[in-house]
Amino acid sequence: MLDNFLRQLRENLINGTYHNISGAIEKYAYVFLISALNLLIGFLIAFIVYKIIMYLFKKFKIVAIIDRITMISIYKDQKKEVEVKKISDNIKIDVITAKSMSYYIFLLFFRYSIVIIGITDVEVFLDKLINYLPSLFIGVIVGFFGIRFANFVYDLIYYPLDLSNQKNAEIIAMGGKIIILFFTMMVVLSQIGIGTDITNIILIGFVGMLSLAGGLAFGLGGKDIARDILESFKEGNKKK
Repeated sequence: MLDNFLRQLRENLINGTYHNISGAIEKYAYVFLISALNLLIGFLIAFIVYKIIMYLFKKFKIVAIIDRITMISIYKDQKKEVEVKKISDNIKIDVITAKSMSYYIFLLFFRYSIVIIGITDVEVFLDKLINYLPSLFIGVIVGFFGIRFANFVYDLIYYPLDLSNQKNAEIIAMGGKIIILFFTMMVVLSQIGIGTDITNIILIGFVGMLSLAGGLAFGLGGKDIARDILESFKEGNKKK
């Protein structure tokens, strides 16, 4: 009697374990199948978005427009030559934009697949990443155009200046470029979420550095340079 009871109990345990394991396998196989299908749909949509963005850039000639906006057009003279560089020569902004958007869309679908699977820690990380990426992308765009504008300001100051010493014109133009780059950096840091306290510290340090450098240069060893700059301005005005 006892032997029959134990044998029946063992069979029930084995059958129950088998059913539990098979049920779990079916459940997780279904979850992974839905997750994989979601990833496939996300990949296809991201690929379509990539092609659409590339088509729009080509159709409306957006890269050429950006080149025209950020490209300086100052005539040559005998002393200085203008070197015009197009943004498309160095940076494929259409490819970068299209890939960034397609990767972001795929990341949204990947995050949803993680939600389906139920990996909580990865889901929390992806939520933070997805919320942060738009600010980072805008910051990169601001930095990109800020650098282009700084180069434009450098050329705009350097080439029209009619100074006898070309080095002085370069110093003045570089000063304008550095100021534009600094404020661009401040805007980018604020956009990507760097703390206000850190931004203020950088601003105070930059102003202090300029004050100290200017005081040392013009107060101790820069008298000759200051005189040369003023004389260059005078000679340029006399020529005009």
